[in-house]
Amino acid sequence: MTLAALLQGPLGDFLYAVGFWVEYCLVRSGRSLCAALRWGRRTLGGLLAAALRPAVRLLADLAAARHTPRQFLAWLLPALAAAWLVVLVRAGLALPFALQVQVNGQAVGFVASEQAFDNARADVLARVNSARALLQDAGHEAPAWDLEPTYTLAVSAQTMTEREIADEILRVSGSEITAGTAVYIDGALRFVTTEGDHLRYYLNAVKAPWQDEAGDAARVEFAHGLRLVDGVYLTDSVVAYADALAALQADDGAALQVQVVQQTEEWQEIPYTTETQEDPSLDFGKSETVQAGVAGSQRLTHELTWIDGTLVDDQIVDVQVEQPPQTEIIRRGTRLKSGMIGKLGTGTFIWPVPGYRQISRWAYLVPGPGFHRGADIAAPYGTPIYAADAGTVIEAVSMHYSWGNYVKIDHGNGYKTLYAHMSSFAVSLGDTVEQGQVIGYVGNTGNSYGNHCHLEMSYNDVLFNARDVFPNMPRINS
Repeated sequence: MTLAALLQGPLGDFLYAVGFWVEYCLVRSGRSLCAALRWGRRTLGGLLAAALRPAVRLLADLAAARHTPRQFLAWLLPALAAAWLVVLVRAGLALPFALQVQVNGQAVGFVASEQAFDNARADVLARVNSARALLQDAGHEAPAWDLEPTYTLAVSAQTMTEREIADEILRVSGSEITAGTAVYIDGALRFVTTEGDHLRYYLNAVKAPWQDEAGDAARVEFAHGLRLVDGVYLTDSVVAYADALAALQADDGAALQVQVVQQTEEWQEIPYTTETQEDPSLDFGKSETVQAGVAGSQRLTHELTWIDGTLVDDQIVDVQVEQPPQTEIIRRGTRLKSGMIGKLGTGTFIWPVPGYRQISRWAYLVPGPGFHRGADIAAPYGTPIYAADAGTVIEAVSMHYSWGNYVKIDHGNGYKTLYAHMSSFAVSLGDTVEQGQVIGYVGNTGNSYGNHCHLEMSYNDVLFNARDVFPNMPRINS
C-alpha cells in the first residue's frame, strides 16, 4: 500500500486527531494565560492606587492651600509648634543640671546630686559637733553655730566634690575657720590639727616596717581606718599636735594598730566520686572498675589579714577549678548462685558469704550435748560478710567472750540475724543497712577455731536453723 493510501486511511485520521488536540490545548492555554495577566494587572493596579491615594490627596491639599492662605496656615502652624516642642525638649534634656548649694541665702557652689549634698552636709555637721565636743570637754560653752545649707536646682556644668563644698559652706558661714587636717578613726571625726604634715610623717613611720616586710603586693593600712583629710575647719575644733599624738597613742596605741592584707594562692586536690552500678550478669560480691576515678584540682585564693603581726582572718575569696575530677564507675555483681536465696514466712534472705557454700557445722537446737546456735560458714580471713536482709543494726559488739566481734540486725518483721567471729566491722550500732550491704569481714575472734562466719537466725527471738532457709548448702564434714 502506498503512503498516499495510508494517509487517506486510518493513519490519516489518527494524525488529524492528534493535531486537532494539540491545537486545542495550545489555544486554551493561551486564553487562560491572557485572562490571568488581565486579572493580575487589575489587582496590582488597585493595590498601588490604594497605597498612593493618601500621598496624592496630601499633595492635592497642599496645592489647593497655596491658593487659600488660611487653610495653609491652619495646617502649617501646628506642625511648626510640634517641631519646636521637640527641639525644646531635646535641648532641655541636654542641659547640665546640678544642685546649687546655699547658706543663709549665699551661693557657695554646685554639686552633682542630692546624695553628694547630703554627704557634704553630714561632713559639715561632723566638724561642727567635733568643735562643740572639744569646747564642752574643756569646760567652755560652745557657740550656737547655725549652719544649715539648702539647695535649688540650677544649670551648671561645673560641680564640686563633697569635701570642697563642705569647705565652702564653712568659709561663707561667718564662723571663725582655719585650714587644718582632720583625723578620722572608724569613720568618725576625732580631732583636727594644723600640723597635718608632721602627723602624716609620724603615721608613715609607724606603717613603714610592716610595708617593708610585706612587700608591694600587700595592702598596709591602719586597722581602725585611721585617715587624714585636709580641709577647712572651725578654729575652736583645732587641738595641739602633742595632744593629737597623745590621743592616738592612748589605750596602748589601739588606734595605731597596723593591718596587713595579702592574697596567697593554694592548689587543692578535688577528690573524685564513685558511682556504683548494679550488674545482674556479675556474681554477687564481685566488682569491676569500668572507669577509673581521677582526682581534679582547683586553685584557691586566700585573703590573709594580720594585725600587728598576728593573723586574725583567713578567707577564701576566689575558687578556680583547673581540672574537674573524673567519676569512678564500678560494676557490682548482684547475681546469686543457685541455693543462695531463701524464703521463710515473710522473710527473704540471701546467703551472707556468697562466694562460699561450705558449712562446717549446722545449727543443732536440741538442748543437751552438741547444742549449737547457728551455722558456721567456712571462708578465708577478711572475706566480706553481707546483710542477709535489710534492717537496723541493734548490736555491734567487740570481743564478746564467745562470739568475738559480732553484729546483730533486726529486720523489722520479727526476723533477726546474727553474724559472729568477725575480724572487723563495716557498720556501727544504729546503722540502717540494705540487703547485700557489707557489714563486716570473716575472722577468727572469740571462741573460734578457724576463720568462719557464725550465722544465727531467729523469729520473734526464737532460734531456727538456717538450713531451713538454705537447704542446698553442702556440709564439709559430719
